[in-house]
Parts: sequence; structure tokens; C-alpha cells
Amino acid sequence: MTTKLRFAENEGRTLTKAELRAYAKNKRAENVNRDVKEELLIDHFYTAVFGETKGAGMRRSFFIYLSFFLEAPTDRLVERLREDGHTIYCPRVENGEMVAVPYGEDFTLSKFGIREPTGERYAGDFDFIVVPLLAVDRQGNRLGYGGGYYDKFLKGKSAKRVGYCYQFQVMPYVPVEPWDEPLQQIVTDEEIINVERKP
Repeated sequence: MTTKLRFAENEGRTLTKAELRAYAKNKRAENVNRDVKEELLIDHFYTAVFGETKGAGMRRSFFIYLSFFLEAPTDRLVERLREDGHTIYCPRVENGEMVAVPYGEDFTLSKFGIREPTGERYAGDFDFIVVPLLAVDRQGNRLGYGGGYYDKFLKGKSAKRVGYCYQFQVMPYVPVEPWDEPLQQIVTDEEIINVERKP
């Protein structure tokens, strides 16, 4: 029985993280109409954060991943937020730890081929942290790539944690480990999910 069939029949509850990653990557490779979905993602993000699509009002600070390969794209989102006067920070990995660096004009490539901003690291907090993912469920449980960088980075941060992804990446169930850091909001090309977690 294939991973896809097992997922459909059992709502993902029999899948390990590795199996779910493989399933999610296959779904992402089949993605179409990316330009249309990107515009919808940006509109929904602005609605989620500002209450409307123009983003007027108080300026905010955002930590946002720089999209790589088939991830939900963030370049135009970053450009629009910057044009509206918001402050952007992006990730860079140093000695096995992910740190925040102000977004600028110069970048290097990580060992994974991901763009990373140059410049001095930033030790302060943010209003929002926009997180990449392979899969997520409606309880805010996120499946990443398995490196643990974001779980370590998110721990202890007061910023609102927002998952940014395509609708097909929202799954019925994502396996959870004790060290996994949950999301508070999920923005897709079709909806905004506000996560309600029990205390």
C-alpha cells in the first residue's frame, strides 16, 4: 500500500514523520498555478496580520524565511512589507544555530543552497515569525525538514508564530514530539487558520 493511500485511509495517523515528509514533498511537486496562489497567500497574510489587505497602521517587525525550491514563496511578500515600511529579518545558520539578520541587498548561500543575508545578527524580538513547513495540522503542529532549527529558534520567543504554506500542506494530523514548537496561526492560499490550543 502506498504512502498516499495509507494517508487517505487513516488520516495520516499511521504515518511516521519520515513518511509524511515524503508524502508532503510529492504533493508539493505536483503543485500548479503557483503565481495565482502566491497572490492569494499575500492577500491572506495581510488580512491575518493587519485585518485588511492594505496593511495600514502601526509598523511591524517580521522574521521571514527566504523561500527555497518549492516552498511557499516569500520574495514578493517581503518586498511588499518593506514597501509598506515594515522591518524584515531573515534566518542565517551559524555554527549549527539559526540566527536573525536584517534583510538587505547582499546574500550568501548556505550549504543547502538557501539564501542567507549578510550583516550583523539581531538579538531582539519580533512581532511575527513566518515559518516554512512541509505539513501542518489545524492544531498548529508543524512538520519541518527534520533539522530542528526552527524549534530551537522559536523556543522562548514572544512573537506570533505564523505558518505560511499552500492549502494542500494542511493535513488532518501531524506527529508531535516533546520538543516540537507549535504555530499560532496558519496562512494558506485558501484560508486563515487561527489555532486554538488548550491550556
